[in-house]
Amino acid sequence: MLNQTRLSTQAEKVIEGYLNLPFSQITGVRCPYFNNARLGQRGQLKVLIGKGTPQEILEEAKIIAIQYKQDIFSVNDPEQIRKFLIEHNLGIDCSGFITNVLKAQFAAKGKNLTKQIFITPKRNILRWMISQLRPVEQMNVKVFANDKNTKTITDLKEVEAGDLIAMIDTGPNKNHDHILLVTETDGNVIKYAHARAWSSEGRYKHGVSTGTITINNPDKGLLDQTWEEKDMFNHDNETFWEAKDATILQIRRLKF
Repeated sequence: MLNQTRLSTQAEKVIEGYLNLPFSQITGVRCPYFNNARLGQRGQLKVLIGKGTPQEILEEAKIIAIQYKQDIFSVNDPEQIRKFLIEHNLGIDCSGFITNVLKAQFAAKGKNLTKQIFITPKRNILRWMISQLRPVEQMNVKVFANDKNTKTITDLKEVEAGDLIAMIDTGPNKNHDHILLVTETDGNVIKYAHARAWSSEGRYKHGVSTGTITINNPDKGLLDQTWEEKDMFNHDNETFWEAKDATILQIRRLKF
């Protein structure tokens, strides 16, 4: 049904870096979710606003540990490290995750994602200049869902690795956006990865995660398929609910 596709090795390494942050003597530290919108910090380093790479998050954690004189890295406990990261607002948001993985995907093809993507028109000269100087910080879900950057895929049988599943104006209050990255397709299964925070996970269990969408009804839409994440299906799966709550739910593909 689906063509067999997967991301480049370089992009897969970035995802693995988020699933297992590259601490030298500690394994199993999954990158937490962090959404800067809650704090509203502006002008910060991208690693401090949920846009850092796995290596940047690691290096910033080391700096903070020195500043606060906390010998956290002598504790060989992934959950304690995650707690430290969360309490110091280190993590990745959904669009930051997508951006850094796709940067690696494009680099594997000899392309520069941030040089090609449209962020804001030149008529707002200040915002345009900021977008040129700090593009990663300006790339959000609506940038990826913009018709200048992506096109809509309506046939589920055409989905391939690198496609995006955009959820615009979702949640109970329709006040936030979310996005998933298709990492692999094979048979009737779409695999995806994203950075998210489920309400059921409390303060310390959120972060980068993977899941699947099994196409059992190929002539119907995404919400008529079987969504699985963390051994939870559809109505027990908060990612499915986020998709269901979205005002706009679309599969998007980059045009370049």
